[in-house]
Amino acid sequence: MGRALLPSPAPHVTLPSRASLGALAARFGGQIDDGAEALVISAIAPVTAAAAGQLAPLLSRRRAFVEAARATAAAVLVEAVHAAALAPGRRWVHPCAAYTLARLLETAAPPPSPDCRAAAHVDPGAEVDATASIGPGAVILAGARVGPGTRIEPNAVIYGGVVLGARVHVGAGAVVGRPGFGWATSPLPGGGVVRVPQLGGVIVEDDAEIGALATVDAGTLAPTVIGRGAKLDAQVHVGHNAVIGPGAMVAAQAGFAGSAHIGAGVLVGGQAGVADHVRIGAGARVAAKAGVIGEVAAGAVVAGYPAVPRERWLRAAAHALRDGAAGQPPRGRRST
Repeated sequence: MGRALLPSPAPHVTLPSRASLGALAARFGGQIDDGAEALVISAIAPVTAAAAGQLAPLLSRRRAFVEAARATAAAVLVEAVHAAALAPGRRWVHPCAAYTLARLLETAAPPPSPDCRAAAHVDPGAEVDATASIGPGAVILAGARVGPGTRIEPNAVIYGGVVLGARVHVGAGAVVGRPGFGWATSPLPGGGVVRVPQLGGVIVEDDAEIGALATVDAGTLAPTVIGRGAKLDAQVHVGHNAVIGPGAMVAAQAGFAGSAHIGAGVLVGGQAGVADHVRIGAGARVAAKAGVIGEVAAGAVVAGYPAVPRERWLRAAAHALRDGAAGQPPRGRRST
């Protein structure tokens, strides 16, 4: 007989101390329903599994989650846009519910891993602030500079010419500052192909994050730049000379070819690709799997390949589905 599986524990995160919903609202803001002040909260749990005495965040309009929030005996942390779908009595309505959830989870998070630079390779020619935390197996080469409060996770590699600002977070296995992908061919017979030296390095500004297994290539003459507070998810690639603007957020497996310029606050979906030398204006949004091969205006929302305004892409997708259901060839390719 096979071994019996252990029962899965009820999913929840226990708070460091029990607190009333009124006390939590007083600390983090927002409005609670009349009569809910005395509800005692000991843990945070998914809305689909929460029970009395717990707090359940409702951050999605998806029907299954809304129905679960209606049925739960837990208190519900919810933004006003979703609150009307719930009966009053257990609601904590907050204009920034996701941010508040993050703050609550911070109180229950374990302390950061201790500095393990003795188990890493830190070249004597590297400058590493005493307050930085270096994970085991990390490699920091000569000429690199690591700022105060920065955390480098296990097995990350930081090349020379890289400057990491304050409170930067580099994920496990990430590679920052390796020479970029640049080649030149000779028109002369037998000239062959030579690598273009990439000597510009990388600058990662304060409070930026580079996800696990991400790669940021060194620039050719000037540095590749990751702006202040930018967040790169796992397996993102940033080519040489690219600029990722302050506060930009990039989901997993997105890629930026050399000299791409991403403006401040841009949101990039997973597996999106941006061609070389393309500029994306501040505050734009790029949908997942989009292929950006031309300029994107500030504040625009684009999708598809080649990336076009999202509304246009949705209309084209709807036409393609309709034509396919009718057994007709796609528009533009009808038989004559």
